[in-house]
Amino acid sequence: MFNDHRWGFDWTEFMTGVVFLIAAYFVAKQPQAALLSLVFLFAIAAIISGITTIGGYTKLQRETGLRANFALVFAIIDILVGLLFLFHAPTGIVVLGYIFAFWFLIDSIERLVVASHLRTFGMGYFILSVILDVVSLILAIMLLFNPLVAAFSFNVLVSFYFAVFGINAILIAFARRD
Repeated sequence: MFNDHRWGFDWTEFMTGVVFLIAAYFVAKQPQAALLSLVFLFAIAAIISGITTIGGYTKLQRETGLRANFALVFAIIDILVGLLFLFHAPTGIVVLGYIFAFWFLIDSIERLVVASHLRTFGMGYFILSVILDVVSLILAIMLLFNPLVAAFSFNVLVSFYFAVFGINAILIAFARRD
């Protein structure tokens, strides 16, 4: 009776999805682009992802309880990774594959930890989101534990991850509408 599950259309989640889809397109269509521009693009995407999660923290905490604290910690890590890339690009370039792998891993785990709240909006949204999160997690593990694969297919893997993450964020934005 007093449990309000209405979020309204989640514009911040939607915009996160759009940013990730743009990043996916950029990485797929411009593989010859300077690595430095990728570092800055990903820095901005990480910061936006972290801010978006922090912006929805109160509602997420209401729906998931203490599990929302995991999302908050991961959001802070997102912002720190973004700031590292933004203000110390040479470090980002040197360890780009590993940093992205950890970032993707953290975001995938965070989404899986709090995915249960999507059941409120329909089992289909929940199941599809979990499937996309598991795909993201597998890609993150591939990047983390197989740097050779990452080196030869970095653009493809990162583009695919960004597309999956972006689609999932847009799906969540629509799932949360009234």
